[in-house]
Amino acid sequence: MQVGGRYRMGLVKRLLGVVMYFGMRIQFKCGLYFSIAAILALAISSTLSTAALAQTAGRFTGDVILRVLPDGVNMQVQNPFSYRDSHGVPWPVPAGAITDGASIPSPLWSILGAPYTGLYREAAIVHDYYCVARSRHWKAVHKVFLDGMLARGVNVYQAKLMYLAVYRFGPRWDFDVDACFCKGCPVCANPIIKRVKQYRPEYKAADLSELSEKMKDTKYSLEELEDAADYQLNTEYLKRR
Repeated sequence: MQVGGRYRMGLVKRLLGVVMYFGMRIQFKCGLYFSIAAILALAISSTLSTAALAQTAGRFTGDVILRVLPDGVNMQVQNPFSYRDSHGVPWPVPAGAITDGASIPSPLWSILGAPYTGLYREAAIVHDYYCVARSRHWKAVHKVFLDGMLARGVNVYQAKLMYLAVYRFGPRWDFDVDACFCKGCPVCANPIIKRVKQYRPEYKAADLSELSEKMKDTKYSLEELEDAADYQLNTEYLKRR
């Protein structure tokens, strides 16, 4: 299917080149040159953008049907569904999977919304399932939450804020922390790396506010925002030890 998409895009690009070449040769009696390429190029460029988006955006398959369990807290997935992320990696969720929305810390629900509502419902369930299964790297699991939200049409700013909140305060497993409390001091030039089996960070409103302010400053990339969140968590974890 992807090969077919690239083939179609190649045809469109070649058509655009032909149109621009011959469009420049339309000459009116007044001696001026007028190209229809500009008009057709706009339509073709739009087609190219749509085709590219179709190839890169993630896609959910199957309907999400949940049943509230007798405890009133947990939900059970009634039929299998799957998400194929923007890199083509499948994230299947089996029927019978139990989810409680805990992968999104409850203090964030009043800020970001409950995990079973809104456009990010399916992404939240996928994220919740793999946070429990822990069959994939914790960073990939958190990142697919962002990927799924964008595929569902969540506003980019809101999706990034929700992702950063989950990245900072969501569960982590099999990860390293630097035994360092500062940035750039001589003592921390060669920090000691500690391996952590699993950890559930504490929610701190001040830390989320700091990340939110940094996110508003467009000079910070997503990777730099993740680094800032990692530094907050490292400090939190090491001070508790």
